[in-house]
Amino acid sequence: MSRYQSTPKTSREIPETSRLLAPDLLKAARSAYGIYLRAHSEQMPRPAGVVVSQGNNRGQLIFAVPPILLPGERFVSFEEIESQMY
Repeated sequence: MSRYQSTPKTSREIPETSRLLAPDLLKAARSAYGIYLRAHSEQMPRPAGVVVSQGNNRGQLIFAVPPILLPGERFVSFEEIESQMY
């Protein structure tokens, strides 16, 4: 290997299912989902999750997977929202 070639880097990514969510992020996602349930539960399908803007904790329901995220947004899946609701 020459001195200009970079050495291969190994990365250890954390699977989406094992990541921990910040409590305020989860709270914002549950709030957005709760509003959706009260208003539209009979009319629309189950969402894939909620995208939360980290600057203002505003939640937007997402029905397509995978979601397209802007910088500063986090996706909270429906399973994560529902996991500790009951």
